[in-house]
Amino acid sequence: MLKLVKYEFRKARSALLALLGIAAVLEVYFLASLYSNHEDNMVVAGVLLFFCAYAAAIFVFVRGVTSYSGELKNTSSYLIFMTPNSTLKIMGSKYLYTFVNGLFFTVLFAVLTAVDAALALRQYGELNSFLETVRSFFSLYGVYLDQIGYGILFMLLSVLLSVLSTIAVAYFSITIGHTLFRDKKWRWLPSLVLFFALTWAINWLIGQFPTAWDQMVVVNSSVGDGTVQMEVTANAMVSVVIPSLLPAAGVSLATILLSLFGCAALLDKKVSL
Repeated sequence: MLKLVKYEFRKARSALLALLGIAAVLEVYFLASLYSNHEDNMVVAGVLLFFCAYAAAIFVFVRGVTSYSGELKNTSSYLIFMTPNSTLKIMGSKYLYTFVNGLFFTVLFAVLTAVDAALALRQYGELNSFLETVRSFFSLYGVYLDQIGYGILFMLLSVLLSVLSTIAVAYFSITIGHTLFRDKKWRWLPSLVLFFALTWAINWLIGQFPTAWDQMVVVNSSVGDGTVQMEVTANAMVSVVIPSLLPAAGVSLATILLSLFGCAALLDKKVSL
């Protein structure tokens, strides 16, 4: 399977290098602005890096969907099938490629964000003082920055799984269109309807689970002199936030696995090799 994953990366090499090149140029722009004390340019660079991260997420989705759809249209393509690889192995390589690609860009931009933030705090002492004030404030309520970091990390992984599950639904919907409705010119229509229906159903299911905010417990609330003082049980980043994200992550993971085995089964039964 690793050879198949390598093949997937080789097919997308040009686009991947272009994205990495853009990210590198923007990072140099940010660092140059930071150390030359051009705050306006630094903000512009940060915003552009954010949009670059967003573009990377779109690339992972669009490239995976369009490539897979194109391969199904052409029965002589790589997808149909490089023996002795099984259908499940080939589909697994596509899902693994998408996961590795998504994880790579998530880690890349998360690291860039953390490094850039640390450098900015070091460059501007007042920001560092502000951070210390924030850290002291949250520690009064039992919340520590390492807990927040763990919560944010787990949240990023949950978002990644959610994006991958959306891609998995797209793969399954495309497979339905190219197998059950292969000879129909309008095969894209049931694929589109199924994609939106399944995406809505999955989001609805995830919405039935309690959120982290729902589980925050107010333990003391008082009103005096026009001010409201509220205390919450907020060592919650570990004890509440992460457990509250588990059901959604589980649904996303189940969606990915069901889509993988569903696509492989449909291709085995409905596509003549």
